[in-house]
Amino acid sequence: MLALIAQHSLPLVLTALFVCVTMAAILVYLIRRAQAVRSSRRYFWMTTIALVAGVGVWTTHFVAMLGFRPDTALGYDLTVTLASLAIGVVGVGLPMALTVIVARRWQRGVLGALAGAGVGAMHFTGMAALQGCLTSYSVPLTVLAFAAGMVFLASAVLIGSRGGRGFVMASLIVAGVCALHFTAMSGLTITPVASPGLSSVEPVTLSVCVAMAALMLFVTAMAIAVGGAQRDERMLHETQMRTEHLAMLSTALANMSNGLVKISAQRTIDLYNDQARAMLLLSEGAICTGMDLDSFLSKVGAANGWSAERIARTIRNHDRWMAQETTTRLEHTFDDGRILSISCRPLAEGGAILTYDDVTSEREVRAEMAHMAFHDALTGLPNRRNFNETIEARLKSGDAVTVLMLDLDHFKEVNDTLGHRVGDQLLIVAAQRLRTLCGHGDAIFRIGGDEIAIVPEVADEGEALACAVISAFRSPFQVDQHALSVGCSVGLATSDPSDGADLAVQKADLALYRAKEQGRFCFAVYAEGMLEKAAQRRQTERELARATASGEFELVYQPLYGLPDRSLAGFEALIRWHHPTRGLVSPAEFIPLAEANGIIREIGAWVLDEACRQVSLWPAHIHVAVNVSPVQMRSADLLRQVTQCLDRYGLTPDRLEIELTETAMVEDGHAIAATLAGLRALGIRIAMDDFGTGYSSLAHLRDFQLDRIKIDRSFVDAAPDDVGAQAVLRAVTAMARELSIPTLAEGVERGDQLAKLVALGVNAAQGYLLGRPMQAAQATDLVVSAVTVPRQKPRKIA
Repeated sequence: MLALIAQHSLPLVLTALFVCVTMAAILVYLIRRAQAVRSSRRYFWMTTIALVAGVGVWTTHFVAMLGFRPDTALGYDLTVTLASLAIGVVGVGLPMALTVIVARRWQRGVLGALAGAGVGAMHFTGMAALQGCLTSYSVPLTVLAFAAGMVFLASAVLIGSRGGRGFVMASLIVAGVCALHFTAMSGLTITPVASPGLSSVEPVTLSVCVAMAALMLFVTAMAIAVGGAQRDERMLHETQMRTEHLAMLSTALANMSNGLVKISAQRTIDLYNDQARAMLLLSEGAICTGMDLDSFLSKVGAANGWSAERIARTIRNHDRWMAQETTTRLEHTFDDGRILSISCRPLAEGGAILTYDDVTSEREVRAEMAHMAFHDALTGLPNRRNFNETIEARLKSGDAVTVLMLDLDHFKEVNDTLGHRVGDQLLIVAAQRLRTLCGHGDAIFRIGGDEIAIVPEVADEGEALACAVISAFRSPFQVDQHALSVGCSVGLATSDPSDGADLAVQKADLALYRAKEQGRFCFAVYAEGMLEKAAQRRQTERELARATASGEFELVYQPLYGLPDRSLAGFEALIRWHHPTRGLVSPAEFIPLAEANGIIREIGAWVLDEACRQVSLWPAHIHVAVNVSPVQMRSADLLRQVTQCLDRYGLTPDRLEIELTETAMVEDGHAIAATLAGLRALGIRIAMDDFGTGYSSLAHLRDFQLDRIKIDRSFVDAAPDDVGAQAVLRAVTAMARELSIPTLAEGVERGDQLAKLVALGVNAAQGYLLGRPMQAAQATDLVVSAVTVPRQKPRKIA
């Protein structure tokens, strides 16, 4: 072996080794790249592998042969030399390239061994190109050379190029090529012979060709490798981008709430998502890409139970939508109640994008909201807004409209005593009774609270319907465990088309107000003049609000005398309104109005203050009586106002007497009980006014702690001649005497009346016979004269 190496040129041997190492390194890189790319790109890399392996091994062999220096001049046959190059590409390069695509390990081992055998075949073919000598080989060394090449290359292929194993693979390739070459060369015997006339290639020429071939090989391989790697990187990046885009598109299609179907220009399905299939009630597999539009729509129609005509109409509609330039949007209601919002957007290249959105829940919510906007949530009846629009529509149609306005009598008492839940149930049951009573064309509305309106289909049947409603409400309502007997009042008004909706409602409200004044279980019809009276009432309300601030009110004082000596004991303060244009307005006209709108609280506070101020100017035995409205008694401010007035004017509580009607005491007893108790705790005297005109008066004498009973003037007027009135007076005075409650008679205008009262033992009296209401200055003069002219046997009134 040393002698063999000595026969070689060391520089050329090193050059051959460098070529072999470079070839092996490039080969490992190319195999690694080929295994990393897609199958469609592997054939490019396999071709490059075959060329690099075949030409690289061939170059290594001939560079080493060029370095061989036998003792005779050698030449090379060009044909055989090129044949050895072809054997190198086919016998070595092709098996190495095929190792990239085979899957089994043993297959790669066989291909590696074939490549090693190919190296041997190329070597001995190249040696056959020598001219000018005879060659002979040692059979054992030849077999060993083939075995070394096959084992080393098979091992290299089996180890592979991945990770850090690439260096080992390249080393085994270099070892296999070198081992085969030098082992085969060691068994070579060359015998020079004369060979005249043969064409051969001189070694110098061959060396130049080999060098150029090697240089071109490596430059080309490196260019191919770099360019291919860059191209593969771009293709890999593009592939990744497309994969990511497709993944994103797939995810978006799978998770979007809308259904989507893309129709191509050829009217076939290019793309769809599962939401579209589910929304159209199609089973899995019923829709697929490539399906034509007609088949798709036919399956949709079959799944939803459409007729053939309906399916054909749907296909025609889609063709028309796709032929347009603008997007078509519509909502389709299916037979099962589902509502799909469908959009067809034509594409410039032909075809269209169909999108489907299930808006069933949204439309149901919208319908429910619309229903809630026009219907009462409790009873389900149409509400005030619906009522106003109905009246407007009927009047605009040119028809007369009759409106029945009704509310439940004593509904407030039901809420107060049994609670609002029972009150709500009562409204529900009442609404159901009205639905049963009214005709199909009659419209029923809940306006608010317990106020209900009915608009009869036929205007002339309003009064008959009002009677029927009142009659139906006479029967008790069964609510939970309660049988509630509540009646209703009905106001009826018929309006001409010239009236607006507001005026029609206003007329019905005025009629209802009139019906409620008349009592339970009745109805009232609007009459001419009610609007004018209502306008006058509103005007009076506005003027009342101004009157206190403008100083239009005045107190007059009617004297109260003790009986039988007619001694002056005090005054009753009476309010008068001096209207700037209407003159003196009676309290009977404005006090009920003030109580209805709440202005009485302000007026009552002024009366209380003015009366206390005036009585503070009179002697201590003179008291003042002030009428107090039930509205004031229900106010928490009354006790505070009384206390402030007493402190402001330095009055003792017994100089102030509060008068309250018997009816107010009985009807609002629970509501004003706390206020009455507070007044009595202060020492204020309480008088029951108009006694005998209300409820069971005698029975109520023991229910209230009273300081005085004022007998109504109706009994006083009839006392001299009416035996019944005399009997009542005797009973009242006897009962009061037994209860130690002083009595005072109102409206004494004749002497015979006064005599009868004295005979019955009435304690005090007032009236025109004794003294008319007078201004404060006149009352002061009367007090002064009463003090300076003492009467016989004065009697103090309790």
